[in-house]
Amino acid sequence: MEHFVTVTRGFPIIGALRSTNIRDLTREDLRLCAVYFLLEGDIFEVRRVLELADTGASFFLHMDLFGGVAPDESGFLLLRELFPRVQGIISTRAKTLVLAGRMGFATIFRLFCIDSESLRTGLKVVQEVKPDAVEILPGIIFPRIREYIPLDAFPPIICGGFIRKKKEVTDILKSGALAVSTSSKELWRMNWGERRL
Repeated sequence: MEHFVTVTRGFPIIGALRSTNIRDLTREDLRLCAVYFLLEGDIFEVRRVLELADTGASFFLHMDLFGGVAPDESGFLLLRELFPRVQGIISTRAKTLVLAGRMGFATIFRLFCIDSESLRTGLKVVQEVKPDAVEILPGIIFPRIREYIPLDAFPPIICGGFIRKKKEVTDILKSGALAVSTSSKELWRMNWGERRL
């Protein structure tokens, strides 16, 4: 995970890939980010993306929304064998993250902040599971809720969801987030300039 943190400090925009934008993905698109989140689809789409990627980008797989691989020990072993470039697992489920961590994957807990109670519950899960990073959704609200998150004792924070403008990206990063995940290719290009941090 140290490599992930180092890389995202230099390239803090993470490309979020879904079935809808995987179809139109080009080799050039996969050169814009150092890290990509595969957020939905199946193992055939993973294979297509990884075959298209010709750089050293890292890939994280959202296990809750993928078909073809179960979030159990055999599933993780298969994932490691078939797709060694998938270095991490994203999930909302504590059990999945604990097992993924034991199997040697970096782990990212997705925390949906729909109200103050969901935030409190999520913070407890983070303390118990100790993921390598936390993705807060919707990320657009992070600058407003950061005072309620113990950043000093917290894993690195990634923000995703409803982030559409360059200023929103810079505000989130200035508020203490390590990175922003987005499906906007226009925002992916911020890795190569325009962040003005």
